[in-house]
Amino acid sequence: MNKLLLKTFLLLTLSIIVVNTYGQVSNLSIDEIYEEYRDSLKNTDYPWILPVMGAKVRKLGFDIPYPVGVMVTYGHSIQQLTIDDLAVSFNPDNLVDVSSWARLQSMQANVDAAVARADFWVLPFLNVFGVVGRIRAISNVHLGLPIDLKFNVTSEGTNAGWGAVVAGGVGPMVMTGNFVQNWTWTGALGKPSMTTLFDARVGYMKRFRRKPDMNLVFLLGASYMGLSRESSGSADLEKLVGITPEGKQEAADQLDAWYGELTDPAQELLGGIYDGLSSWLRNDESSFLYYKFDKSLYYPISMTVGVNYQLNHRWMFNGIYTFLGSREQITLSLNYRFGFRGKNFLEGLTL
Repeated sequence: MNKLLLKTFLLLTLSIIVVNTYGQVSNLSIDEIYEEYRDSLKNTDYPWILPVMGAKVRKLGFDIPYPVGVMVTYGHSIQQLTIDDLAVSFNPDNLVDVSSWARLQSMQANVDAAVARADFWVLPFLNVFGVVGRIRAISNVHLGLPIDLKFNVTSEGTNAGWGAVVAGGVGPMVMTGNFVQNWTWTGALGKPSMTTLFDARVGYMKRFRRKPDMNLVFLLGASYMGLSRESSGSADLEKLVGITPEGKQEAADQLDAWYGELTDPAQELLGGIYDGLSSWLRNDESSFLYYKFDKSLYYPISMTVGVNYQLNHRWMFNGIYTFLGSREQITLSLNYRFGFRGKNFLEGLTL
């Protein structure tokens, strides 16, 4: 690496003034105690292999975080979804677009997720991570046509993904940008569903005079969540819809009335669906319904507020509340940090 590239790297680091995603002390002192703490950092050897040039950044007075972390997170969210281009059939090879005839009154997903995450600071201002976990979703569905029906759909599965964080700050002010891409596999879906999340936050850090490695950060930001548009799969109607024999008879009467009002071309197009639904409603046999649809959040942009408490360089606690838009969510996290000892990458380079 030539001197120009090395200088560019350090200038980028200095311009960002690195802080941990969950709070850390920069090299901009605003208190005599932190000036002493910063001076002690300059004279302390950096024991970790990562991040790249971490030792040089330490010599400048930056209190960069321990480079490796493991985190456990629990999240609960309520999402308002919109469904378009719905196609269904009792024959998987002949799906029929019923968007013009069927009406979905509402669909709300209640999601619980437990996630484990491993992350690495590869550069003083760049963190990359991988996640894996379990998810359980209960979708409340209100179908308006061809029959008025309310039911819940429960699905469980595994999710995995990756992401990156860029973090920085000046004095007590911190900034983070976060990107996550996640895939979820459930038995009801024919292929994994992908979620993409972007969020940006600013925060104010409250420090503790007697414990320079302890801090409390108050966060405010905005987030965008995008869902993979297309979903497809199959469902056993008998297990999917909990309905009494009386409810089945009422629904069958509604179905007959709806089908009888259709035009001849529409009856010809929807005849297979009508026969399948009618057979299921009037018999106790299981019937598999095959489907395909496009989904999205009504409003994908939401606001976030949160707090992070850093007990020390190893232990951190985080809570984030998301609101507005079409998503309400709360996440709670516990993070433990450590490092792999050895010669720091690019420690020997000189300006």
